[in-house]
Amino acid sequence: MDTTLPGTPYSPTGAHREDPYSFYAMARATEPVFFSPQLQMWCVTRHADVTAILADPESFSSRNAIPDYAELGPEVQAALRGYRQPKALLNMDRPEHTTLRRMVMQVFSPRRIAAMEPAVREVTAAVVDEFAADGHADMAVQLAYPLPLTVIFRLLGVPAEDMSLLQQWTGDMKQLIFAGSRLPTARQVQLARNMVAYQQYVEDLATERDAARGEDIVSYLIEATDEDGNARLSLFEVADMTHTLVIAGHETFANAFGNILHQLLAEPPRWRAICADPGLIEAAVEEGLRADSGVNGVIRTATRPVTVCGTRLPAGARLFLLLGSANTDERCYPDPGQFQLDRNGQPAHLAFGRGIHHCVGAPLARLEAKIALEVLTERFPSMRLATGAHLQHIPVPLFRGFASLPVAWDT
Repeated sequence: MDTTLPGTPYSPTGAHREDPYSFYAMARATEPVFFSPQLQMWCVTRHADVTAILADPESFSSRNAIPDYAELGPEVQAALRGYRQPKALLNMDRPEHTTLRRMVMQVFSPRRIAAMEPAVREVTAAVVDEFAADGHADMAVQLAYPLPLTVIFRLLGVPAEDMSLLQQWTGDMKQLIFAGSRLPTARQVQLARNMVAYQQYVEDLATERDAARGEDIVSYLIEATDEDGNARLSLFEVADMTHTLVIAGHETFANAFGNILHQLLAEPPRWRAICADPGLIEAAVEEGLRADSGVNGVIRTATRPVTVCGTRLPAGARLFLLLGSANTDERCYPDPGQFQLDRNGQPAHLAFGRGIHHCVGAPLARLEAKIALEVLTERFPSMRLATGAHLQHIPVPLFRGFASLPVAWDT
C-alpha cells in the first residue's frame, strides 16, 4: 500500500526532515489521512482529527506507543538480561493509567513546581556560565541538552558526583532506543549493559529514598497516594517513573527549546522584542511550541474499526498523529507559518499532547524554557545565529530538533 499524495512519500528522517510543513499543508488539503510506507503507519494531519483521537483512548490505545527492544539481536538481548522494560504512562490505557497518573501528578502540583524555580534558576545560570565568556556557543549541545538533564537530576536528588555518569548512561540509552539497529553489534551490547546499570542505579536510588526521604522528586513519588489516600507506588514503579521523567523530559525539552530559540533568532526583531520586554517570554514559549513542535507525532493503535476524516481503518491499525501538522493547521491558526507573539483566541497547541496523556512534565518544561530565555536575553541581548551555520535536524522519526545550533554574541 502506498500514499496517493503526489511527490516523495512522507519521510520524517529523509526528504521531509528539514522542512515538513509544506508537505503537511498539502496533505491536510488533499489527503488528510494517508499511509506512510516508511513508518508503516497511518498519518493524521488535521487538528480536529488529532484532537478527537487523543480524546478517545477507548478507541485509540496507547499500548506499545513506545516499542520495546524485541528487534535487537540475540547478543544484545543477552546483555539486556535482567533489564525490566519500564512501565511508562505513555504506554498505558485506562484503568491502569488513571490511578498511576493521578499519583504522579501529585509531584507536579502548582505548589511543588513553584518550589522548583530556585533550583532551575541556579542550574540554568551555572550551565550558561560555562560558555558565557566565549562569545559563541552551540545552543543545542551546550544548553538545550545539558540543561534539562542537570535540572532533573538535581530535582531527583542525585549526588553531584554521579551526574556525569548518569548523563553518559542517559545518552547511551537514547542512542540504543533511536539508533541501535544501525550500530555495530559490539556497540549495541555495550549500550545495553549501560542501560542495565542505569536501571539498577535508579532502583537503588528509590530504595535509598524509601529509607530516608528528602525534598526531591523520588521522595515525592514514594509519598504519593491513590485517591483514597491508601495505595502507594511500589519501588519498581517509582524507579520506572523516575526513568520516564528523565528520558521524556530531557529529549522533548531539548528539541522544543532549540526550536523556540531558533525561531526567535531567525528573525532578529523577535529576539529584540523579548529582550526589550521580558513579559513577552511566556507568549514566545507557547508560540514557539506551536510553530515548530519538538515532537513530530505520537502513536496510537485502533482498538476497533474506525473512520478518521472519511478514511476507514481496521482494528489494529497504527496511527501516527502529526502534532506538527495539527499545530499549523490553517483551519485553527490564521497564517500558521508565521511566528506571532500576539497570537490569541485560537486553540491551544498540541505540543504537549491532549487528553489523558497530556504531558505530566509540561509545567516543569514551561518553567525551564521561561527561565532559560530570561537568562539568555538578560546576558546576551546581542545574540544571533552564527554566520554561515549549516543547521540540520536530528534523524529521529518521533522528534524534531536541531543536532547543532551555533550562535554568537558581542562580548
